[in-house]
Amino acid sequence: FKELTMTDFFDNKVLRKSLRQQILEQRRQVTPVKAYEAGVEIVKILSHHKHFQQKKMVGSYLSLGGELSTEPINEYLLEHHELALPFMDVHVKGHMDFYSYKKGDRLIENRFHILEPENLPENLVTPDKFEALIVPLVGFDNKGNRLGMGGGYYDRMLKKLSAQCLLIGVAYDFQLLDAVPIEHWDMPLHEVITPTKHYVF
Repeated sequence: FKELTMTDFFDNKVLRKSLRQQILEQRRQVTPVKAYEAGVEIVKILSHHKHFQQKKMVGSYLSLGGELSTEPINEYLLEHHELALPFMDVHVKGHMDFYSYKKGDRLIENRFHILEPENLPENLVTPDKFEALIVPLVGFDNKGNRLGMGGGYYDRMLKKLSAQCLLIGVAYDFQLLDAVPIEHWDMPLHEVITPTKHYVF
């Protein structure tokens, strides 16, 4: 591997920012109905996935702002598996924990207007407990590299999971990039599911 110079690092940063802006702009055009329909297509693939034929502890998230809707995905997980959702720690930069979530549990809006489960100590799900994690992304390439929002929450979380935990990104087809400019801290995904394709890396 060629060692990254300072110039390369800033070029990479600029490229990531530019790609992120382009995809987010495209994502903002997606209507809630289309976002929900895309989520339904993901469930069709997940429900036949060999990894999900037995009950699993699965981490997911609550979509917003044009993201592919995780509502149908989470409904499927609630019915057939154990579900945990993320909670951002506002006191520690980039730190996120997961708490178990069951139908009817209360969700609270955080300062970023993102709904989160209550951070009750008894509901904390430690990273080693996860058997699969549904991961949000802005872009991905056909090597499983992921372009996130840039906050580092997931990069930190993915490093704590057991080697057996299956990492699945969910995205629209247009979020596929020729190549994601990666940094040394980036964690690749095992799979990405879009409404029309199932990528296994």
